[in-house]
Amino acid sequence: MKTTGTLRFRLTAWYSLTLLAVLTVFGAMLYAVVHHHLLHHHDEPLRASAYAILKIIDETEDCHILTDRQVEQLGKIGKLALIHETQGERRVFFDSPELSGSPLEPVLTTLPLKNPSTAQFEALEKDGAFWRVLSLPYQVRSGRKGIIRVVEDMGDIRETLEALRLGLLILAPLGVLVSSLGGYWLAGKALAPMERITIMAQEIEASSLHRRLTHPGKDSEIGRLVETLNRMFSRLDSSFESMKRFTADASHELRSPLATVRNAIDITLKRHHTPEEHEATLKTIGAEVDRLSSTVEDLLLLARADSGRLVVHLEPVRLDQILEAQVDAFLEQAESSGLHLSLRYSEAAIILGNERWLHLMIGNLIGNALKFTPAPGEVIAQTHQADGSIYLIIEDSGPGIPPEDLEKIFDRFYRSDPARSQATAPGTGLGLAIAAWVSSVHGAEIRASNRAKGGARFTVRFHPHSA
Repeated sequence: MKTTGTLRFRLTAWYSLTLLAVLTVFGAMLYAVVHHHLLHHHDEPLRASAYAILKIIDETEDCHILTDRQVEQLGKIGKLALIHETQGERRVFFDSPELSGSPLEPVLTTLPLKNPSTAQFEALEKDGAFWRVLSLPYQVRSGRKGIIRVVEDMGDIRETLEALRLGLLILAPLGVLVSSLGGYWLAGKALAPMERITIMAQEIEASSLHRRLTHPGKDSEIGRLVETLNRMFSRLDSSFESMKRFTADASHELRSPLATVRNAIDITLKRHHTPEEHEATLKTIGAEVDRLSSTVEDLLLLARADSGRLVVHLEPVRLDQILEAQVDAFLEQAESSGLHLSLRYSEAAIILGNERWLHLMIGNLIGNALKFTPAPGEVIAQTHQADGSIYLIIEDSGPGIPPEDLEKIFDRFYRSDPARSQATAPGTGLGLAIAAWVSSVHGAEIRASNRAKGGARFTVRFHPHSA
């Protein structure tokens, strides 16, 4: 398995990239803030000094010639230059002792003024030193114009910023590296239970679906995953056992009529028979073939239903009319078995359903009731409405259903006590399973119970949303 394809590696990679992006943005913002702070640190003191100078030189009509008092006051401020415009040229008429003879002095004279009416700040570099310069235009009462320039040494700002850049360029990748290693270790520790779960899940096969994953003992994402997988294995185990039972039962159901047919053919071939005996043998074979065909058709129907390939279209139908048609179809069989089959309904029962499958469900329920009711007896088919629901009820006067079989009666190939069935009415054990499937696709509930006065009752409840 490639390391780069693991969840652990991808988590670490995404974490590292996100952290690198965050540190990059944070570093850029930090550098911008520090640079701005270093650059503008002296702005307010310079502004205050400039306006103090403006107040001093405004004490006289024309500041070209300063008084001793003005010179003394200006000397206390320091690092300033006063510039007049004379015949279009700028000339320094006063500079503080700190600037006199300084290489910065000629620069202050020639420094352009971008806006002649407002103060402006600039950063200058001269001989490796950084200076912050404030230029404040003014005009005295005599009309003479000039510029006040106040400067302040910003210190070694370049080295400070270079040290900051170097620190960010070294510490950020180092921090990402250390965090990535730590994240990779933490991801491995967090995903270690997943690796164990994967190994255990790979060991669970069809023959060992009863096994369960070990719960980590914590109500965490891993714990909930283990619980979900264990529930899935339980369902798979149950489905697999049902499939094995289904296969065994289907094999048995198909083997029995095939054996009968084979036996009848062998007996016929061994000796000569009269035409009547041949006719009886062929009737036996025909009956077994019909039984085989019915079983195979039911199996195919349930297989298609299980695979989801059977689409059932629903539309408004009269359940009472379908029930009446099925009762009419079974009347001759009931009379020949010495049973009384009756129909009861009081009003039209309209539901959303599929006529084909409702006919099949009701036919299976009525046929089942007739099969398990000894003569003389009765089978009652009825519909009625209550609580907004429509009920279909098929009940008989037979021996009823053993209580322990009520929950299993709709399982495929399940048969109750053989003593309950008439010997002349064998079945495949699929009719009620099909009836249960038809009721489910109609959003209905089917339930088996016993009548208080004896006999079985099958109730299908169609909910209001089905109507």
